[in-house]
Amino acid sequence: MNPTPLRALPSRRRQLVAAAAVSAALFLGACSSPAGQDVPPTTASTSAPAPSATDSSASAAASASASGTPAPSAETAVKELVASFPTQVLALPKGAAIQASSLEKGATVSVAQVTATTTETPAQILEFYTTSLTAQGFKAQPGDAVDGVPLKTYVRADGQEIVTVSVVVTSGTSTFTAGATLLPGSLK
Repeated sequence: MNPTPLRALPSRRRQLVAAAAVSAALFLGACSSPAGQDVPPTTASTSAPAPSATDSSASAAASASASGTPAPSAETAVKELVASFPTQVLALPKGAAIQASSLEKGATVSVAQVTATTTETPAQILEFYTTSLTAQGFKAQPGDAVDGVPLKTYVRADGQEIVTVSVVVTSGTSTFTAGATLLPGSLK
C-alpha cells in the first residue's frame, strides 16, 4: 500500500501524526539513560498552570475557572501508566515495557498517550491495535504508514475520537506511541 502523503490527511489527523512523531523523537532522545543505569519511575502532576500575563494557556485556565468550567489537568509518568489512564481504550500488547505515559483531561476532550517498547514487529503492533480498537467501535483509516513510518489511525464518534499508533524500530526493538483524543465518557 502506498504511504499517504501528510498534506493529504485531514487537519486533525495531521496534527496527531505530527504529535506522535515528535513524541517518539523526543522520547528516544531524552528518556534514555546512560548505559547500565536504571531510572526510577517518577510521576508529575499539575492541575492548572500558574497565571501569567504572557501565558495563553494560563489565561485560558483562569477563564475556565472563572466561568465554572473545570480547568484541564495533566499528568505524566515515566516507566508506568499515570493514574486514570484509559487502559480500556488504549490496551497494551502483552510484554510491552512502558517508557512514558500522559493524560490531559479536559471538559470536552481528553488526550492520552503511552510510549512503550517491545520485541514485536510493527505489523504485529498495528494488528494488535486494529483488533482491539475495531472491537470498541473504532474504524481503521486507510494506510499503514506515513513517509515510511508505520502508522495507523482509528476514528469513532463521527471523528470526535481519534487514536493514532506509530512505531519506530531501532536495534531490533520496536518503540511505539499510541495517542488518543477521547470524549469524557470514554475515560470512565
